[in-house]
Amino acid sequence: MTDPDPAELADAVRAAAEARAHHRRLCVQLESTEVLVETRRSELAELRRRLQVEQTDVRRLEALSPTKIWATLRGDAADRLAIERAEAGAAGLAVAGAQARLDRAIADAARVRGERDALRGADHAYGEALAAYEVALRAAGGRDAAELTAIADQLGVAAARQGEIAEAVDALGATKAALDAALVKLDSAGGWSAYDTFFGGGFVADIVKHSHIGEATAAFTEVNRALERLSTELADLGAASVDGVDISETLAVFDVLFDNILSDWMVMDRISEARAGAEKLDDRLTQLAEHLAAIAVEASARIGTLLERREAILTAA
Repeated sequence: MTDPDPAELADAVRAAAEARAHHRRLCVQLESTEVLVETRRSELAELRRRLQVEQTDVRRLEALSPTKIWATLRGDAADRLAIERAEAGAAGLAVAGAQARLDRAIADAARVRGERDALRGADHAYGEALAAYEVALRAAGGRDAAELTAIADQLGVAAARQGEIAEAVDALGATKAALDAALVKLDSAGGWSAYDTFFGGGFVADIVKHSHIGEATAAFTEVNRALERLSTELADLGAASVDGVDISETLAVFDVLFDNILSDWMVMDRISEARAGAEKLDDRLTQLAEHLAAIAVEASARIGTLLERREAILTAA
């Protein structure tokens, strides 16, 4: 029986170290996704409460009640009822959206939990790989055993970090693409809103305008989903790695953009606010892209240096 190849054992330590680092990253990611689940639960509960209030207001105006009698005496019963029904409808849509967001958050948490559990034995496997490598080096009498062990460990950690950076870059790209698409939809909605407001677009223009508004709202919902994923990936890199680039504060900014709009001027104001927020987000994503590119170069250089030193030790006469 031939003795184990030290280089193969070093590779085994590196792979085990990478798996262990990945397991620990998943533990951090799971904490983040579970916090998001609770946030979404609270959001849904609040929106359901608002829906109940809006539905109660509708019932009061529909039934024979002091509210309806007073509105009738003032001569605005029909207008009040139309407004309350519109607000109740918007509240119902908000509840449905919150439920969908909660369902996605629960699914994400379940996925991360499954991946983490699949690597539950990573620490033990790493210990066994390290022990086998150490025994072989001691048996061979290698003078560089300690350094090779340290290099194998560092390579595993560096490779895991490189993977985390790549995932963050991918999430950033998806977020940027979603934001660009949403801005196109928003500009289209803004154009129709201006036409309808200043040039008396009429019934058809009003329908087209609200269709574009619906598309813009849906597009910014996708931006939020991409931001949630990006925020999770950035958490894996550690707060210090993204200091000054706080993505989490943008989460939920664009949800239900045009809820309870009652006038053309309010539509234009909401569109203006949304564009300003989107432009600020775009600037921060650009800064983040530069930061990720810089730490990716650092990680790659670190791995290159470790591999060169490892090769020098293992191939030394």
